[in-house]
Amino acid sequence: MDKKDIIFAPNVLLLDAAFLNGTVRDIKLLMGNKLGRELPDTDLVDWLICLALDGGLRGESNELQVLWVADEGVRQMPGCIPSALEELDGQACQTPIGEFSFSVVPSAGLVSRADLFAELMKLALDAKEVKRLLLVPDFYEYGEKLAKTLHDFNTESDEDDALGKVLCFLLEEPDGGFPCSIDLITYSLMHIWGIAPDDL
Repeated sequence: MDKKDIIFAPNVLLLDAAFLNGTVRDIKLLMGNKLGRELPDTDLVDWLICLALDGGLRGESNELQVLWVADEGVRQMPGCIPSALEELDGQACQTPIGEFSFSVVPSAGLVSRADLFAELMKLALDAKEVKRLLLVPDFYEYGEKLAKTLHDFNTESDEDDALGKVLCFLLEEPDGGFPCSIDLITYSLMHIWGIAPDDL
């Protein structure tokens, strides 16, 4: 998929596959060990519905475009259903809150995953048709770069609130703030894994 040819939907979710394969996998193992039970695989569609609801989508006729950023050669997301990226690429499904479409954007060895994520983010920010942009980055790897990109865009934009349509899902509030709205991703993961707040 050539990122220059992307036609955006009104709602876009930009998600780093490495975050699922690294951080989410580690959190799941940690929580499972703490609870003394094996947690279920992550149902990706159900989880994305949770993220979309957390991001403000309501009703039944939404369009959500999910762009998976992945390193070249990464084909699997172990512990997820579905787990193969090729099963997602170019597919779509109907959910209770609307249609979700999926595209995989590999780095192709030409740019780093961090640069690719930032470039796709800027393209979505510039696209007038995008009304809501949800981000699931690998924050600990390139969070500072992400913050700078968002800050620069906000400074250069003619809009009064250029980042008002952006929500970034993180594990915790960053020190020193962040130049867009933040939501904690842990609650949606706990819901998908069947963990009640009282369990922990």
